[in-house]
Amino acid sequence: MERNDLINEITDFFVEYGLLSKSVNIDEIKSKIDEQLNDIPFIESLINTIILKTRNGKAKNYIRIIKLLAELEKVRLELEYMGYVL
Repeated sequence: MERNDLINEITDFFVEYGLLSKSVNIDEIKSKIDEQLNDIPFIESLINTIILKTRNGKAKNYIRIIKLLAELEKVRLELEYMGYVL
């Protein structure tokens, strides 16, 4: 998934699940997410937030959630093992 698509998916999730105030500037949020996507603890926090918000059948679109979680985990693993060469 392209970085901008991932940022859009994260932002859409936050809006859809009521994690953002309606008065928040979406472009500012996207910019902040973009800045933090190279930070492993931030990505882990996003993953945990998504899991907690969609637990117990509260997800509106499981396929979309699974794809988002998989992409975030992929980014996290790439960052964590960036320096290793096989």
